[in-house]
Amino acid sequence: MALSHILVEDRQVPLDATSDLPTLFDGTTRLYISYTCPFAQRVWITRNLKGLQENIKLVPIDLPNRPAWFKEKVNPANKVPALEHNGKIMGESLDLIKYVDSNFEGPSLYPLDPEKRDFGEDMLKYVDTTFTKVVFGSFKGDPAKDTAPVFDHLENALQKFDDGPFFLGDLSLVDVAYIPFVQRFQVFLGEVFKYDITAGRPKLAAWIEEMNKMVAYTQTITDSEYVINFFKNVLEHRPASLDATADPPALFDGTTRLYTSYGCPYAQRVWITRNFKGLQEKIKLVPLNLGNRPAWYKDKVYPENKVPALEHNGKIIGESLDLIKYLDNTFEGPSLFPEDQAKREFGEELLKYTDTFTKTMWALISPIYRSSKGFKSHSMNYSSEMNKIDAYVQTKTDSKEIVEIFKRKLM
Repeated sequence: MALSHILVEDRQVPLDATSDLPTLFDGTTRLYISYTCPFAQRVWITRNLKGLQENIKLVPIDLPNRPAWFKEKVNPANKVPALEHNGKIMGESLDLIKYVDSNFEGPSLYPLDPEKRDFGEDMLKYVDTTFTKVVFGSFKGDPAKDTAPVFDHLENALQKFDDGPFFLGDLSLVDVAYIPFVQRFQVFLGEVFKYDITAGRPKLAAWIEEMNKMVAYTQTITDSEYVINFFKNVLEHRPASLDATADPPALFDGTTRLYTSYGCPYAQRVWITRNFKGLQEKIKLVPLNLGNRPAWYKDKVYPENKVPALEHNGKIIGESLDLIKYLDNTFEGPSLFPEDQAKREFGEELLKYTDTFTKTMWALISPIYRSSKGFKSHSMNYSSEMNKIDAYVQTKTDSKEIVEIFKRKLM
């Protein structure tokens, strides 16, 4: 397949919360991406392969500090990729690579052969429903063992057609769908677990080598160091909780420590803030067993004898709402409180209301309160959005443990 001339582009500065909104629907076709998002990378590669750099304008977004207008005016799902074309906004990466291939000029990235098209559809269904889920899940287990079936599936798929080194023989959307994730998995599994995904898989090794020859793809690659650190932060190992038998850390030695409990929602607030600002390497997590907490914690760390507590700059600071503000204002990372005055004032009101909210929530044991369908509907939508944020998800307490905590509280 003859590819269009590839234009090598300079990367523009991503738009953040301080950036102005582009003039929407002015006839410009825009692809909203993040430079580090593998889903957005799929569409970015497709655009490049078809030689559409001058037809589809790239609009990079700073996801940790994304502009409010992106959700309000561009994509209500508030995620990338999103394509602005012909007066409408479209999302979902697998849908978009097909859309760009079908609706814009340039070399076709999907074959006409029915057998190859059917096999391509099967592979496109497999990538997100099985492949990525299995590999991500393996990070907490034994990757070499757990991922063998899915990487073997790719190896076998690459042997299906013998008229080229790609999944469908010639380069296609199937290759575009897989390469952003395979590249990240190869980097992370190799560095952290010393697992070579190509060992014993010559077709997979050859495929990766062929993909790495394409400027349309290589100019979209995320830096390996970023990939490794991102996955490490997402999958941060939970250290064992310190109990009455544990020795105290070397207090005030210059290390910033966040004393927490894995089952405490107040401490979780600060833990989430730390994660969201990317401070995992700057603020050490020190989990405590509150049911059997060390005596030294009250004597030497925090006289209030509760969590959360932050050890920073030679002092100990407590109270979760004060601490989330302290972290946001004192440490680098994306700001978690808006500059807009109206939003700040409303935010302060909501923060003051949290104690009232938590006290009221104990009324969940009341059948009347449980039957409030309106509350349930809105809260589930909110929970759904929060569950998309890794900085929060990795701090969650197991549901069974929550049930037991509430049972003890209400007995």
